[in-house]
Amino acid sequence: MPDYFKMVNGTSVNVSEDGHGFTKIAYFEEPYYLLVIYCVALSLIFVASLVGNVLTCIVIYYDRTMHTATNYYLFNLAVSDLLVTFPILIFIYQILSGSALLEFEYGKMTCKFIICVHFMVVTILWNNGILVMTVLSIERYIAICYPMMLKGTPVWRRVGKIIAIIWVIALLEALVEAFYTMDVYDTGNNLICFLIPNALSKLLTAIMAVVTFIVPLGIMTFVYTMIAFKVNNNNPKYHFKDTVLNNGSNRNKVNKLITLTVSFVICWLPYFLIRVILVVVDTDNFSRTDQYWSPAHKIAMFNCWFAAALNPLLFSLMSTKFRKALKKLWERRVKKRNVLTEKSFSNTLQTSRITKMGI
Repeated sequence: MPDYFKMVNGTSVNVSEDGHGFTKIAYFEEPYYLLVIYCVALSLIFVASLVGNVLTCIVIYYDRTMHTATNYYLFNLAVSDLLVTFPILIFIYQILSGSALLEFEYGKMTCKFIICVHFMVVTILWNNGILVMTVLSIERYIAICYPMMLKGTPVWRRVGKIIAIIWVIALLEALVEAFYTMDVYDTGNNLICFLIPNALSKLLTAIMAVVTFIVPLGIMTFVYTMIAFKVNNNNPKYHFKDTVLNNGSNRNKVNKLITLTVSFVICWLPYFLIRVILVVVDTDNFSRTDQYWSPAHKIAMFNCWFAAALNPLLFSLMSTKFRKALKKLWERRVKKRNVLTEKSFSNTLQTSRITKMGI
């Protein structure tokens, strides 16, 4: 059984086919100016995501006309994107400082706990995002094709239960991956947590990749195909009166959701492909492909966070109603407050002048 030796932060690490000695694949040093450019791009994504998602949440929360099932799901997506945005700062620090991403010195249980939290944050939010998109597609399909099915249940009660279930499922999926596909290896200098390249971990990774990506993507593709067929069908039997099929806004909503879904898939595809490679590539071959893992990892992480900035941007640009609601909110709350402040300040000055004249 051939062994391979790599350097991880100056420490010789044994990498073997059976996976028991497999640890972190060595990241080759890259030119510092490229790392700076990469971090600047991540910083721009951080700002765009922070501003876009906060505005999305504020508009949906304060404007009652935005309290629809679709917007409740998008509010949940915006919260998820906000949460996944903050680890960007940690990632930037690790890149520029050269600190190890997955190294710990305080024991195996501490190591597993920290990596569990670190790994689960991104995984939960990814799972939550793809599940939200799947539920959104099904919700729109029912609303467009079978509108009477959703009339009996209050919107918030139905959507609230579904969102809660989505978060629970996302958490359970992340727990399985964190505890059963990760392990700790001792390099002699420190402890490193990494994906276990054994049969069980590969099987679980493959199952989770299918469950959290392939299956939802298949559902969304099927549902949107059916929606497009229903909306664009010229058969007179679909053109009945007082149905949402004759409402032009539904086509805009469908186009918006399709665009959001496609952008989500494109942004998260590199991360999914990395997981697939970890499943299908033999451990023996990792030693000959390690030079590709650093750029592949950076591209995958960049795309993940780019999705968090892109979602609110698409939602704002594609929705005239959202832009109007944002403008109305700005005029009513921000401008009005400034006007009141100016009036109060003016009245104070006038009172002060009158008092002085009286004296």
